[in-house]
Amino acid sequence: MHVTNKTEHDPVCDLDFPNAYMRWAIMAVEEIAGKHGTAIILREAGLERLIDNLPPANMEFEGLKYSDYSALNQALLNFFGRPAKTFARRIGRLSARYSIEHESVLFGFATTALKLMPVNMRLKVALNNMAQGFRKLAARVGQTLDLRVYELPDKFLYVSYTCPVCNGRLADEPMCYVFVGTIQEGAAWLTDGKKFRVVETHCRATGDPACVFELYKTPVQE
Repeated sequence: MHVTNKTEHDPVCDLDFPNAYMRWAIMAVEEIAGKHGTAIILREAGLERLIDNLPPANMEFEGLKYSDYSALNQALLNFFGRPAKTFARRIGRLSARYSIEHESVLFGFATTALKLMPVNMRLKVALNNMAQGFRKLAARVGQTLDLRVYELPDKFLYVSYTCPVCNGRLADEPMCYVFVGTIQEGAAWLTDGKKFRVVETHCRATGDPACVFELYKTPVQE
């Protein structure tokens, strides 16, 4: 995979990014890359200020931007090389786990009723709740996120016109593996550990207007 910076400014880069999400992302990176590897990744991303100085575990907006998160994503892809896709998905899953543990109410993952629904209904509600949770957060600082969820006969589509993972980047293939892992973890948590196929079919970094993630309804057979 080859990733570079866009030559023209991407307005999504200017969106504010909450403290906790960067904190959890860095914690997830450290679980996979170790402390030394994480420091290398943060330096490459231009985030030296966050080495041994994680953002607080709150949903406040205190200077971090979407561009910081996409820089972190590009740096970890560069760091891991060929197996980067696998590691990025794992980092996404770990980040999602932290999010569910700490912010399940905001994203509607805390209700017992949700886990009593049929599996496909759980997945649909979860994707809509996730999109709504992100929109609520952004609205606190007057931002609007364009996130949409669609249902097809065999899968759900999560469509992000304001993707935090790849803003400001150009790539020769879809690059948002971190968010693929995020969706996988959310689906697994809601279905008592079932695994589902998640694929990014379109990506803003490859010139598409939105990043499109397909979540298939049928669990993967072990």
